[in-house]
Amino acid sequence: METCNSVQQSEPQEEWTQVRRKSRRNAGSKPPQQQLKAPLPKPTSSSRTTRLSVSEIQRDHERFSRQWQESSCRRQLRDLMASRTRCPTTTVSQAVCLGIGSFDPEDGAWEVKRRAHIQLAAFLSIVGELGRRGGGGAQQQPIRCYFQEPLFTPADETFIRDMGHEVLGSPSGFEVVDRDTLVFGVHLYRDIYGQAIAKCVPAIFVGTGLDVWEGYHGSEDLDWATMEELDRQCDRVQFPEDEGHTTFSSTSIHWRKSEHT
Repeated sequence: METCNSVQQSEPQEEWTQVRRKSRRNAGSKPPQQQLKAPLPKPTSSSRTTRLSVSEIQRDHERFSRQWQESSCRRQLRDLMASRTRCPTTTVSQAVCLGIGSFDPEDGAWEVKRRAHIQLAAFLSIVGELGRRGGGGAQQQPIRCYFQEPLFTPADETFIRDMGHEVLGSPSGFEVVDRDTLVFGVHLYRDIYGQAIAKCVPAIFVGTGLDVWEGYHGSEDLDWATMEELDRQCDRVQFPEDEGHTTFSSTSIHWRKSEHT
């Protein structure tokens, strides 16, 4: 059996670092290079007509999943996960995916659809790596996955449930988060992050980090206390880029440090 010391030389070159927080006095001076998620219209009716059937969404996912499996983003993510789970500091027993978007967007936009499927594939890849490597700790049960997305259509929800996962309404997705949770939420609103980590710092948090928010003009209403606590308790590494796309721009993986476990 490999020990932590025996694998040190084979660790990927990506370095996990403790974040050094920048002063908020310069918060409005330079916005991040990648634009954060633009506001999305709230769904006007729960009876929205769905253009795609569940089987069509499934076929789309199979196609995009093949692209994901062959991507450098997926390979880099797998290596990053391996660098932490060999010497685990946390245990993950459940995973919550927030705001992934609809697999059948209102305008049928290919890029929006692709982003939702690639983010789903990435989320499930992380869950799979954690499960294979013990969830970051002494994992005994499969990692249960929850999804919260107000834009989901009935077909979206059926697709997720058919994969064996659970769909929750808001704010139930926030309420299930505990210290043994993987929270995955890419390009979400500031208040969504605040609600997701309001009770505690989860084992793993994937989303926009404090370093980005501090450089973003208009971040004065951010719940600094919760984000600063996340920043203090976690190591952080940049999420690998989805080449040619902005799927994971300005996104980091935060892993709670052993002294806070």
